[in-house]
Amino acid sequence: MNLVPPLSESVSGARLREKSAFSPQPEDKWVLFGAGRLGRKVLRTLRLNGIEPLGFIDNNPDLQGRQIDGLRVMSPADGAKQYGETAKFIITIFRGTGDAGMSSRMRFLADLGCRKVMTFLPVAWRYSSDLLPHYGADLPSVILSSASEIGRTADCWGDTESRDLFNAQLLWRLRGDFSALISPSPDQYFPKDLIRLRSDEVFVDCGAFDGDTLRSIGSNFTKAWAIEPDPSNASRLRLSDDSRVTVIECALGDAASNGRFSADRGVASTLIASGGIEVRIETLDRLLEGQRPTFIKIDIEGAEQAALRGAYKLLARTGPIVAVCVYHGPDDLWRIPLFLRKALPDHRLFLRSHQNDGFEVVTYAVPPERLR
Repeated sequence: MNLVPPLSESVSGARLREKSAFSPQPEDKWVLFGAGRLGRKVLRTLRLNGIEPLGFIDNNPDLQGRQIDGLRVMSPADGAKQYGETAKFIITIFRGTGDAGMSSRMRFLADLGCRKVMTFLPVAWRYSSDLLPHYGADLPSVILSSASEIGRTADCWGDTESRDLFNAQLLWRLRGDFSALISPSPDQYFPKDLIRLRSDEVFVDCGAFDGDTLRSIGSNFTKAWAIEPDPSNASRLRLSDDSRVTVIECALGDAASNGRFSADRGVASTLIASGGIEVRIETLDRLLEGQRPTFIKIDIEGAEQAALRGAYKLLARTGPIVAVCVYHGPDDLWRIPLFLRKALPDHRLFLRSHQNDGFEVVTYAVPPERLR
């Protein structure tokens, strides 16, 4: 078992580190870098714990000079000029696009003269009940409680790039170390270094959005199912005049039922108990009974594990290429590959990241005869 070094820490040791990573003192002054959704969430949490930051800084000129949740927004240059020597800056930007990632944000603030800079992770570890889980982030102690599964996953990967990326993903989750992250790979879902696309793919697009993945695969399929629960997205999919594509308006899970859905959030629409509409939930085993797909892509905002459980018979029967996102929840990174190894024991598994900071991380399960 190829245990990576971060897994050598004990759960009890991680709990002690979580408590000490963010230790605010009464004299401390704080500035939040990023006035978006995460920044506002961190602000609420800090206020609940008696901490009032001096302000936000944000690169978006449309926000600069405004008040957001009662806190003024400054440009990074102005914030650094006023507070770079005296305040501590918390980076509350966590996304895969817009810059070169978390390490670049830290360098950016340091170059402006901000002496003390940290990411949001220590704050999230201290106030985990309010801030975690958040995509791949969770308490290190919670992640380490799955060390056995993580260790087994470390033995699954089919190449060095996958193993290095898996270790780097663990480093930022367990240690807050983003420096080891690998530059994003091109060709999400269809990496040219891994997969030989056929001209006659039978394609299943789970989380089809507006057809962006279907446009990426181009002419390399003879039949496709575009599965999309968001009514607005599904309507756009139906505007296509491509007779090869069947649009199915439903969510996916491990059992047929109904569920609440937060719609009209574009690519981030998701099943959630507080959702504003009710949608049908189906399993791939039921939807595609008797069909023989050759390629299944799954990007469904956190429902990937349930969808795979509901596709077990289909996977075992047809043995397709599977490309599934593993970044929406902390344990997706190891539980999804372990599931695929069980369902598709003869496939080889690979890991690729297609955005910065642990976003758009995809596990690929590929039959040997379909490898490059």
